[in-house]
Amino acid sequence: MADSRSHRAQQEDLLDAKAFELVSDLPPFVTAYLSSRKGNSTAKTRHSYAYDLRHFFTWLHDSTPNLIQRDTRAITADDLAALRGADIDAYVAYLWSTGNHYSGVHRKFCCLNSFFLYLIRKDLLQANPMDKAERITRNESRHQTRVVKLQPKEIPALLDTVEGAGDHIPEDCMQGLSARQRSALQRSRIRDLAIFTVLLGTGIRVSECVGINISDLDLENCTLEVDRKGARRQKIALSDEVIEALGDYLEQRKNITPADVRDSDALFLSERKKRMSVQTVEVLVHKYTTLIGTKEHITPHKLRKTYGTELYNETGDIFLVAQALGHSDVNTTKQYYVEESTDNLLRHRNTFQMRKPKNGENV
Repeated sequence: MADSRSHRAQQEDLLDAKAFELVSDLPPFVTAYLSSRKGNSTAKTRHSYAYDLRHFFTWLHDSTPNLIQRDTRAITADDLAALRGADIDAYVAYLWSTGNHYSGVHRKFCCLNSFFLYLIRKDLLQANPMDKAERITRNESRHQTRVVKLQPKEIPALLDTVEGAGDHIPEDCMQGLSARQRSALQRSRIRDLAIFTVLLGTGIRVSECVGINISDLDLENCTLEVDRKGARRQKIALSDEVIEALGDYLEQRKNITPADVRDSDALFLSERKKRMSVQTVEVLVHKYTTLIGTKEHITPHKLRKTYGTELYNETGDIFLVAQALGHSDVNTTKQYYVEESTDNLLRHRNTFQMRKPKNGENV
């Protein structure tokens, strides 16, 4: 019987199972904490927290003399109550020394703080050791956000390459492909073009892309419904280019019978006629962007950033971009999708003119 839940809901259950598996050999109150987060966090966040807590308990076990001889599952709330701010500082120093970046250290710090506050609410701790720890601060001079994306001239080159499936690929690149790989490019070019056009033309996340069902599309009214983070459904607008690419693929999709009845409504199917996975699309993006010789390492998320920055450059409307990307906080959009580079300055280098140009002079 087909699962009537959305693809995102099914994937969240799988991710939750992995999260609980990660903490299965930790104290029971860790599992209870993760369960308590189900109502106010995504499965991806819970999985990240499970990884972070496992990392912390492993460090605590290996660095505390009276815990080394005990199993990690036997660590008690009393053991945690013995922690001081200096112990948390030592853990943070360990994170920095092992190559963690600011975002990773900050996330682990926030995870521990949330975890200890949970233990206090459950009367397992009296005080939060995080209160006496040094705050995690970002060194802005060392952590400037750089928007990595496709350059404007690379966007049509990428789409032409996918559409041509060989015709627009440099011969030296084609020589590295086997006959089987060349044949696969030709077979999947209509589907691949639809995928790239959707990613570049809407800015949706790769997880949202693979989760699209045929029933989510309303090409007549130029819209698509996607499952956003936090179990939100959002209707987004489709451009004519996206509608054309999807229309071509839907004609092909009509003649494909999925291998699994659960994927009967899935839009994008793999060569094995199953709903495409995030990993498959990631490989696809890497393959084609490598073929056109991009200087940056382009991932599906970089295509999302390409859409976001180009939409902002064209409209100058940060709130429109935030809505299009599904951001609930416009500051997220400002931090990661507004291009703060010489490229943007060059676009507007003549916006402010101190004097009108003399007759016959070009600006």
